[in-house]
Amino acid sequence: MDHRSQQYLLSKSWERENMNPVHGGEEPGTALRVHEHTPMTQDGEEGTKSLVTGGEESADVLMTQLCPLRLEEVVVTKNALPDGLLEHCTAQTTSEENSSEACGTIRQDVGEKEDKVQPALEMMALNDCNMELGRDVSGHEQKTNSLHSQKLMVVKQIVKHIKSLPQDSLDLRSSAVRRQGMLLITDCSKVKPPLEGKEKLDVVIVCVASIFALPSIEALQRQEGHKVNVKDLYNQTVDALEVMLRALLSEKPTPAELQNFLDVSSIELHLGHWMTSEKAHERARAVKTSVCLLQAAVEHPKFCISHEFPRLGILIGRLALRVGDPEKEIGRQAMEGLYFLYSLMWCQKEPERKMGSVTAVLHQMPKEILGIYEPTRTCQNISEIVKGFGQFLSPDQMADLLLTAVESLKKANESTIEASKTILNVILEKYKHKIQMKVPKIVDRIHSQLRAIHHSHARQVVMMALCLLARAFMEEVSKALLKCPLPLDRDAAGMWRTLAKTEAICHSHRLLDVLLKELQERPSTSEDKAFFIPIAAASALCEVLSVSMCTQTVTRFYPRLLMALLVQVHYSIGLSLSDSGVSRKELIPACCVVKTVKTLLLKMGCHYEFTSVEKEGGWELLTSSEEHHRGVGLLARAMVHYSCCELWRILYLLVPFLERGDKQHKLTAMAFFIELLHMPQAKRLPEKYSVIRLLKGLTDPDPIIRALCVKGLITMADWPGKKCKNALDECSRLLEWRLPKQVGNRKAWHNHQEDVDEICQYLVKTRQENVQRFLFQSQCYLSSTQPSLRRAAAMFIGFLVMHMDNMMEMKDLDIISNALGGLIHDPEASVCIFAAQARERVLAVYWKLKYALVEQHKVNSDSAEKHKSPPNPPPTESTSSRLFNALNLWKLAAKH
Repeated sequence: MDHRSQQYLLSKSWERENMNPVHGGEEPGTALRVHEHTPMTQDGEEGTKSLVTGGEESADVLMTQLCPLRLEEVVVTKNALPDGLLEHCTAQTTSEENSSEACGTIRQDVGEKEDKVQPALEMMALNDCNMELGRDVSGHEQKTNSLHSQKLMVVKQIVKHIKSLPQDSLDLRSSAVRRQGMLLITDCSKVKPPLEGKEKLDVVIVCVASIFALPSIEALQRQEGHKVNVKDLYNQTVDALEVMLRALLSEKPTPAELQNFLDVSSIELHLGHWMTSEKAHERARAVKTSVCLLQAAVEHPKFCISHEFPRLGILIGRLALRVGDPEKEIGRQAMEGLYFLYSLMWCQKEPERKMGSVTAVLHQMPKEILGIYEPTRTCQNISEIVKGFGQFLSPDQMADLLLTAVESLKKANESTIEASKTILNVILEKYKHKIQMKVPKIVDRIHSQLRAIHHSHARQVVMMALCLLARAFMEEVSKALLKCPLPLDRDAAGMWRTLAKTEAICHSHRLLDVLLKELQERPSTSEDKAFFIPIAAASALCEVLSVSMCTQTVTRFYPRLLMALLVQVHYSIGLSLSDSGVSRKELIPACCVVKTVKTLLLKMGCHYEFTSVEKEGGWELLTSSEEHHRGVGLLARAMVHYSCCELWRILYLLVPFLERGDKQHKLTAMAFFIELLHMPQAKRLPEKYSVIRLLKGLTDPDPIIRALCVKGLITMADWPGKKCKNALDECSRLLEWRLPKQVGNRKAWHNHQEDVDEICQYLVKTRQENVQRFLFQSQCYLSSTQPSLRRAAAMFIGFLVMHMDNMMEMKDLDIISNALGGLIHDPEASVCIFAAQARERVLAVYWKLKYALVEQHKVNSDSAEKHKSPPNPPPTESTSSRLFNALNLWKLAAKH
């Protein structure tokens, strides 16, 4: 091995004041040799120049002026020093492939006695060789591990010392310490094996923060006055940082390693943090260092381009945002960095190109694709950047680029907002097909970022991006948003309202399709998030209903939404959400769904129905497991009473609704259906969907279902025609009635009054205990909305009273006479006629009873003079005259 020259310089001896903090005891320490490095050449070589050239005086200068490192913190014990370290850790080697390299060394002078150890600093210019450390040492693997341990310990101590330096000032000493420490780490990078993972990242983080966190050069110069030239000190320190980063990258020249240095993930003190700083000088430092690393990668002869950048989208996003920086120099440098990055991407696409020889064509090509930086048109610059890199980005990387733009809005000024808006627009217009599978991730991140975005313009940009995303992928966006925690926070509620506005503008109903589908599902009782989806859909619908623009679409879905919500209330009874610091009522899923039911009714203009249910306590009934069906019936009854809009559509929806679902589904549907049977439209339902369906329900194991079916059949008993007969027959069978044949007549009463007369006569003779009840029940039908029922009731009452003459009382006859008199002016002519006939029969009984009472009183009286003869009953007119008078009265009423 040829030795160029060897110079040994021994510094002054000193006694250690403290024990070695690493190993303990009084082991001798060693000082570290420091080199000043020249920048890396295109061939990857580094020139070195020793700061110490020899002589005791030079060592004094080094120790007292330039490198006052606390040597006790970086000492290495004699026992920990592997064989060969003294000869090889500072070896300067040359070969046909590599030029000379310089590195520091640690040397110990060990005395014969352990209690008299004199450490000394030895600086050497060693021979030109191509040896690896420990090649002459047996047990190569063991020695290598020991050497790595030694190297790691030294680096950690240097990092600890740099971290302890003040970050609010820059003087000769702190500048020298930072610079020398980073150059020492550069030297250590030549020792194999290289640092890996967290060990290397810790070095980068600490060294970057130590420089970037310093105040601006102007502020530092004001602090130091004219004592030092701060700008020169700062530039020298930055040069040392860049040399160190290049050296560390050279240990493992891959895209992943470069990305680690440029990492913009969650590490607060890494380049990504500084690149988004509110301080211009911090952003400038981060961009400049990033460009330096990208340039080093492009110019490195062995940079591996076969591997992809793991977080390329984030890197592009950070640099593209800085192109729009209000500081022109920052924008220019960011554009330069994107040129280098594009060159790397292009060479990955064409791997036959050699990265070590970046031709002029390759250097010029990115400028043609991405454009030239122009401060007055940065948005156009950014648009071209996204389009230029779009061909290289995978779906994950494209999603990262989009989310980087969203995240930047947390610390937004107007220039950043416009830059982010440009990135989002280009992605969602040209590359939305690439991010379809990443929509859940994007929606989740947008929701989590919104809480930290306070600028109104920035929030509008985020919502604009959500609109564009929803237009392309409404189902994916909606399902992802349904996974937000309950109850909904302000940001999630705002996102739902934004989706509703998007649907209204697009005249689409995809959003309500998704919500309705989820509302029709039963909540899971497991701990999985699917448990919350139907409840989340109800909460989301409540927000959608608050948007006035979506009224037309909601009207279209109204029947299905109402029934799905009522069933969902039943499903949710007894469930609860985890406590999240909100009111107790908001934690009850059933109450959340009832709130949406109320909002839906008000949205459809059902104010009277809402108030009626409120007064009757119907909302509380809905959330009760025992009384839920009563609450549903109360709501349906109110809707029928006030002729709620779209009620007929609900009726026809319930026809198939009753055929499917579980117990809660069928019970809720049946309770609503029974009340709708009072609607005129219900009579048009085919028998198999009305009578026969209720007949089947009579055999249901649930007693509430059976009771509701009986109630429905009783309602249909009022209907004319065959349905009424079938309903009566089934009610009779169920209630075990045994009506004789004499009361069963299928003929129309108004055409066969003699049959009605015969039926009433039979009932009075055989059912005297019930005829009073029959009479007063019949009076209820005199006020029916159906003319046929009013006509039949009047006829039945007239004949029944006629045969009950000796069973009637005067006051009852007065009530019945007045009720029939009210029908004399009925708008239906036939009702007027039969009401007049029935009233004549009632008056006849009235006068008969009154005359009989007077005669009886006259017989029992002692003084005939005290009593006058009762007036004669009014002459009985012929049937034809009575009909004529009734018709005249009806015509007269019709005219008025």
